[in-house]
Amino acid sequence: MKVFINGRFLTQQPTGVQYFAQEICKELENVIDFAILVPKNQRIVNKSLSHKVVRVGKLKGYLWEQISLPNYIKKQKKGVLINLCNLAPLTLKNQIVTIHDLAFVQNKNWFSPSFHKIYNFIIPKIAVKSKAVLTVSETIKRELLSTYQLSDDKVHVVYNKVSQKLLEVIPKKPNKEIEPRDYFLMVGANNPRKNFDFVTSLFLTGQFKEKLVIVGSSHQSFNTSNKKIPTSNHVIFISKTSSKELAWLYQNTKAVINPSFYEGFGIPNLEAMYFKVPLLCSNIPVFKEISGDYSSYFELGNEKDFIHQLTNIDEHPSEGKNRFSFFQSQNRSEQIKVILGL
Repeated sequence: MKVFINGRFLTQQPTGVQYFAQEICKELENVIDFAILVPKNQRIVNKSLSHKVVRVGKLKGYLWEQISLPNYIKKQKKGVLINLCNLAPLTLKNQIVTIHDLAFVQNKNWFSPSFHKIYNFIIPKIAVKSKAVLTVSETIKRELLSTYQLSDDKVHVVYNKVSQKLLEVIPKKPNKEIEPRDYFLMVGANNPRKNFDFVTSLFLTGQFKEKLVIVGSSHQSFNTSNKKIPTSNHVIFISKTSSKELAWLYQNTKAVINPSFYEGFGIPNLEAMYFKVPLLCSNIPVFKEISGDYSSYFELGNEKDFIHQLTNIDEHPSEGKNRFSFFQSQNRSEQIKVILGL
């Protein structure tokens, strides 16, 4: 069996999904032989996996994924394709697809119209047709089973982890006017389902003595167009940070806030556990699955509850080491190897 990985993620602006794919590829290197396929005429954003890259096909983007990529796979004897970032070729059966969440089903207004149409057309078809489906939480597995009537043994949970790079760096303070324990932290791409506006609007009133630091960037797939997060003396927005700076921000925050309407997993929750800082989340099912009793929770849309929970957040949260270790110790490469039948 020849194993190939859909490498379109290497040409995309990285968010959590692309980082997941990069980490999985690095883990798989120790277990199986594979090649990462990318378009011939498209720039690679992340070059850390260049030694595994094979360039095929003259097309780009969606057309490459739906035409050039499957044509190449079909010419390979016993070729199997692993897709790690939601989308995959419609015409292949001998492939594994990864569906991180069904946010596009939950609310189309969270995304650009083109993004929503493409996902709504492709994902139901590849979920049914593919050899196996991976996802990142039991919560999303249940959604996949009920939404697309998939069999339980077809969908496999392969949890997210904290990047090894973040675990190993020496923290470095960003060049910003912030001091330890004088701010709350939110991390994630600026898109509507993250619900950052809800938190930002409260901090802009100046009712908290601490500042709000937001680490993230906008992405063309999300329905944010030219919308920017408003900043003031109370709200600091950082579009780009190094791993060293992000580690410092986690290590020195008074608490991490994750107010999302919907998620497939919630990596900032896991990162908060690693750095042993308090965590306040919206009370959505997947956060309960990932964070358990480590986190405090607030009712979505309830300002009074949010303010109460944040004002009274426990500076010494319950022990999160065992929960963090559970996710971090998952042998994801062996899981995928078994699914492949190797």
